[in-house]
Amino acid sequence: MVTRSESDPGPCYTLARLSLTSTSIPMQTNFEFTPLTELPRHRALLQALVPRLAALEQTKVIWLKGSLARGDADRWSSVDLHLLWDQNGSTMAAPSRPYHNCLDAIQETLEEEIVFVEQKSDSARGGSLRGITAGTPSGDDALDHTGAAAVLFELSWTLLARHEGIKSPGGAARLLYVAKHMDSASKSSLTGKQQANWTPDSRLIESQLGRFWLLLARLPAVVRRREQLAAYLLLTEMQALLLDLVVTLNGGSRPHTNSRINQFLGPAQREAFERSMGLQPSGRQKSVGDCATWVGQAVALVVLYRWYAPQLAQKHSLRYPHMAEDAVLALLSTELQNWPASISTG
Repeated sequence: MVTRSESDPGPCYTLARLSLTSTSIPMQTNFEFTPLTELPRHRALLQALVPRLAALEQTKVIWLKGSLARGDADRWSSVDLHLLWDQNGSTMAAPSRPYHNCLDAIQETLEEEIVFVEQKSDSARGGSLRGITAGTPSGDDALDHTGAAAVLFELSWTLLARHEGIKSPGGAARLLYVAKHMDSASKSSLTGKQQANWTPDSRLIESQLGRFWLLLARLPAVVRRREQLAAYLLLTEMQALLLDLVVTLNGGSRPHTNSRINQFLGPAQREAFERSMGLQPSGRQKSVGDCATWVGQAVALVVLYRWYAPQLAQKHSLRYPHMAEDAVLALLSTELQNWPASISTG
């Protein structure tokens, strides 16, 4: 059930205490969730699924991450749910894997919807599945003229190891459920203010700095062979790598989805990358499929790299890969007739 918070006269909704059987599931009360007022499909999915997951004996904590947790969700946003799963605390003789329990919960609560689910991962430490649920638009959908009858979702779980303390989810997270029988210290660590705890991996950054040049060294082969698809994939991989480096330079870590990459870059950075990919304001490339285009985009990426990579190396006290740069640029000058003799970042 979703109720309006009595203490707040504005359009703010609360995930209230929900009764599944004779036992009340201790959902957090007075939980302000403003984005859901404008997202009826997302709200309906959480209303149906969260209580069912909370009713599972092994579920200790449920929290929400992503744009819904941050408060900047829109109707194209996915629902990113996460569980803390205590396999050791189960009284069942042979408890099943979290994947099967989560899948059963989805199928039971969304049985009237069209649902497609795929298993993403499942290991000794955790796992996830993702899918899409679709149905006919609700009354709220029709009134809001959203036309959005489908919601993408990802359900992840972390296994609670024996004798391991419960840690805060970290970053932007909204707690939806904490098991009633958890000790007060664990509850306090979870219900306190969440802090971002991402720490950059210096070894990974240094590896990525060098990998850029190793990728670029493959350009002559695909261009000279006129392998257009290979050239496209190569430059796309280089662009993604360079984006990761710039996001790291900005002090963040890009999530696994690319749908919100803009918020991790400044306006000047976004414009620079869009120009390097030959994108028009409409988002389409001006021209594709010829050698000059591939070489031109590669040169633009080199310009971006030589502007941002030295800043990143200095920030993290890393070695800039001068030898790799010199070797690859010499190779390109030899193998590609239209490769420029010099490249300026000015």
